[in-house]
Amino acid sequence: MPAAAAPRERVALVDLSPDAAPADARERLAAAIAAAGFEPLAGDGLDVALAGGEVDRDAGELATAMTAAARAFGELRCSEVVPAAKQAIGIAAARQAAGRPAPELARAWTYLLLCADRESQLDAALVAASRLRVLGGSPDVPAAVWTKYPEVDAVANRELVDVDIATDVAGAAIWIDFHRAGVSPLHVALPAGEHVIAAAGDGKRGWAAGTAVRTQRSVRVPLADQAGRWSEVARRVAGWNGAPPPATELAWLFARIDARVAVIRRGDAIEAWGQVGRSELPHRLGGATGSGQVRDIERVLGAIADRVRSWDDHAPDPDQPLPHGPCGATYQVVGLRGDRGGRGGRRDDPRGARGWQRSPARGAALPMTLAMTLAMTLAMTLAMTRVAPRCS
Repeated sequence: MPAAAAPRERVALVDLSPDAAPADARERLAAAIAAAGFEPLAGDGLDVALAGGEVDRDAGELATAMTAAARAFGELRCSEVVPAAKQAIGIAAARQAAGRPAPELARAWTYLLLCADRESQLDAALVAASRLRVLGGSPDVPAAVWTKYPEVDAVANRELVDVDIATDVAGAAIWIDFHRAGVSPLHVALPAGEHVIAAAGDGKRGWAAGTAVRTQRSVRVPLADQAGRWSEVARRVAGWNGAPPPATELAWLFARIDARVAVIRRGDAIEAWGQVGRSELPHRLGGATGSGQVRDIERVLGAIADRVRSWDDHAPDPDQPLPHGPCGATYQVVGLRGDRGGRGGRRDDPRGARGWQRSPARGAALPMTLAMTLAMTLAMTLAMTRVAPRCS
């Protein structure tokens, strides 16, 4: 077992390969961190963000809608599939407009197509097949179903309706039926019928779905900020693309999550990283002791505990080299513990401090207490002064 850690030191578990085997690695590491007396950073989606996962607010809504659609589809309840799938399509369309991946679009339209086919709803099936082709198709749609609903000209023999599209944010990107159409405010001519309009700009996004008719010539798409508390952390971690991040990136992360220690996982490999203070860049901890495989987590946590104690005791960091001065000399801190330039002696060492001391300036005898006061003052001065060595 690792040595006892400092009380509840916050430790970030950064997972650069959350989908790699072993599948339960993150859970095992988090449990080991807690068992060692540390505080694994979690809650409010932070643990997911540290693995580069999605923590935006609409991600949860989208997952809920997709789960409901999938469950209803599996139970052949198409009347419940349709509203859940359409809700998911709207949310995913807004995320697409914001430049986010939206694989849920194809899955949701697949549910709608297969349900419409099952219930012989020709028009709904033709629309779903058309939208699904725009999104690249779906391997879950049988070839026989594709044959029944061939690609048709969506504009032919259909009335065009002039529509003005506006948003809360001027210049927001406008997407219509999963194609980028321009920026708001936007005037377009849409074929009569159902459409999905999505918009994103200035960190906000939203969507509207309905039927284009002559009686409604304008559509306003409401936009909302969907960023969660840790969305930026998730984006930064995901942007590392599974590669070890530069120390500057880790410095940003430590400052953002208010931590100074992290366990970084890549596949089955783990490393301990830390930062004593914000003025320095993070560095690896413990050398070979601070790295290993997932099964070595207790040893790695032991290295972290040792370093944390050193930091808290204001001892030199063994992972950092001593600062060098002129001529390649290293500086040694001189304090009030009797460290006389590294040449031995204790503060309570009586040698050389008996009876009377002579002032080198005047040769007069001084009481011992005065001499000790002068000696302590000199020691404090040396502790705060860095004297450059003479170079030969």
